[in-house]
Amino acid sequence: MANKWIKQLQAYDDVVKYDYDSFAPENCLYTPSPYFNWIFSNKANGIPKNSSILFYSEPKAGKSLSIYAMIKEMQSRDPEGISIYFNTECRGQLQHQAIPGIDQERSIIYDTNQATEIFDRVENDIKALVQDGMPLKLIAIDSLNGIMGIKRGDTDSVANHLMGDQALTLKNGLGKLIPFCKRNGILLIGTAQMAANLDAGSYGPKEKMSASWFTRHAFEYYVSLKRAGAAEDKQDIEGKTFEDEEFKDARGNKLLNAHKVFCKMEQSSIGQAGRAGVFTLSYDNGIINQHEEIFWLGKNLGILKTENNRTYFFGDKKFNGKKEAALAIKDDPKLAAAILEEVRKLDDK
Repeated sequence: MANKWIKQLQAYDDVVKYDYDSFAPENCLYTPSPYFNWIFSNKANGIPKNSSILFYSEPKAGKSLSIYAMIKEMQSRDPEGISIYFNTECRGQLQHQAIPGIDQERSIIYDTNQATEIFDRVENDIKALVQDGMPLKLIAIDSLNGIMGIKRGDTDSVANHLMGDQALTLKNGLGKLIPFCKRNGILLIGTAQMAANLDAGSYGPKEKMSASWFTRHAFEYYVSLKRAGAAEDKQDIEGKTFEDEEFKDARGNKLLNAHKVFCKMEQSSIGQAGRAGVFTLSYDNGIINQHEEIFWLGKNLGILKTENNRTYFFGDKKFNGKKEAALAIKDDPKLAAAILEEVRKLDDK
C-alpha cells in the first residue's frame, strides 16, 4: 500500500531497491574461468558487483595473479571500467606486467601499506570521482595483513608491541570502505595470508586464515585457493605437461610454465558454500585452457551424457573420449556457450 509515509521512508539514499537484481548478468563481474564463476552458485554464474570476496591461500598459490586475471576479464567486458589495486606488499611495480593484455591506463596500482593512503584516499579523493561519474568497477587490497596499524606507523621502534592496533585499523577502514563499495556497485576483493593454527590441537588443521573477526564478518564470500599437486594435475587434458620443452635448470629439471589451482567457496553469506572448481594458471598468460573446464563442468553436472565413460553426447553431437570432447569445445565457441548455458540453468531458480 503506497501512502505518504512509505514514500518518505523510501526517499533515503540507503533504501534497498527491490527492482535491482544483484544476480542479473549485467550486475555481475566474472573471472576468465568458467569453473571459478560456477562456485558463486547463482543464476548468472557470476560475482555480484555489490559484493565482496576474501581470497586466502598458502603462499604463491595464485591470489595476486587471479586478481589480475579478473581485472583483465572486467576490462574485456567493459570498455570503460576502471580498477584500483592496493598492493600492500609493494609488489605492484614488479607484478604489473604479469598478465599481458591488461589496459594499464584503466588498471591503477598503488604500492602502499599505509592505512591512510588506502582508506582515506578512497574516502577523501576517489569517492568524489565516483560521484562525478568515474566508472570504477573493482577495488582490490592485496593483502589485508600487509596494512600497517595506525599506531605502528607512528612509533619509532619495532620493539613497541601494540596489541590490537592492526585489527582496529582494519575495522575502522573497512567500516567506511565497504558501504561505499556496495552503494556504488564496486566489487571489493581482499586477500588474507595463512597463519599457524595453534588452537587446533593434534588433529585439527595446521593452518588457518589470518583475519580478524571483523574482517571475517565484512566479506560475503570466502574463497580458498590451493595449488594442485597430484600427478594428474601436472598436465592438460591432452596429456601435455606444464613444462618448457627447451630449457632446464641446473639439476636437469624442465622449467614449469603453469600450474593448476583449486578454488573452493569455503563460506558464503549469499549462496551455497562448499563448491570447488579448478583452473589452469599460466605464468605468462593468466588463466588458460577454459575448454577443459567446460568439459569437466559438463561431465560432472550431467550435461555431457555418457554411457560408458568413454563416449560423450551433447544434443546431436557425439565425442569419442575426453580429449575429443574438450578439443571440440575449444574449436567451437557456440558449443562452449551452449554447454555453459545449460550449466547456468541449473542455478536459475
